[in-house]
Amino acid sequence: MKWTDQDLIAAYRSGDMDAFQIFYGKYKDSLYTFLYNRCKDDASDIFQETFMKFIDSASKKELTNPKAYLFQIAMNLVRNLSRKAKVLSLSDEFDIPDIETEEIEQVSEDTFKESLSYLAQEKPLLHDVLHLHIFSKMTFEEIGKLKEISRDTIASRYRYALNYLRKFLQNDQLQIKEG
Repeated sequence: MKWTDQDLIAAYRSGDMDAFQIFYGKYKDSLYTFLYNRCKDDASDIFQETFMKFIDSASKKELTNPKAYLFQIAMNLVRNLSRKAKVLSLSDEFDIPDIETEEIEQVSEDTFKESLSYLAQEKPLLHDVLHLHIFSKMTFEEIGKLKEISRDTIASRYRYALNYLRKFLQNDQLQIKEG
C-alpha cells in the first residue's frame, strides 16, 4: 500500500512514529537542499526549526498538503532570516534555460547571486516560485496549492522570473562588453 502524505501525517497523529519517519525521509533531502541554496550557513538550524514547527502544527491540526506546509514554514523562516541579515547566498554555477531556444548558458556564481538577489528585491513573488520549482523540485500544481493560486498563474510567474533573470543577465553581459 502506498501512503499519501496526508495518510502518513494522520498515522503520526495517531501515534505511529514510523509514519513520520517515512514522511521525514521523503522530504529531508529536498528541504535541506532548498534551505542550503537560500542560506548556507544557517541551513542546518533552519532545517531543524522547520521540522520542529511542522511537528508542532501536524500534531495540532489536520494538514491538507503536508509537503506544501513544510516548505511554507521553511520559506517563512528563510524570509525572517533574510530580513535580519539582508543576505541571500547560493552556491556553484547555475544553468539558466532559454525558453525560446532551450539552450543553456553558463553563468558565474556571483552574477547569478546578484541577479537572484535583484529578483528577490524587485519581484519577490516571482523569486519564490522560481526557488520552489528549481531548488525544491515542486511542481507548478504543488506550488499553486501552497500559494493558493492557480497552476497557470504559477507557470506564468515562473516564465516571468526566467525572462526577468535573462534580461538582467543580458544587460550585465552588454555592460561587460561595453566596459
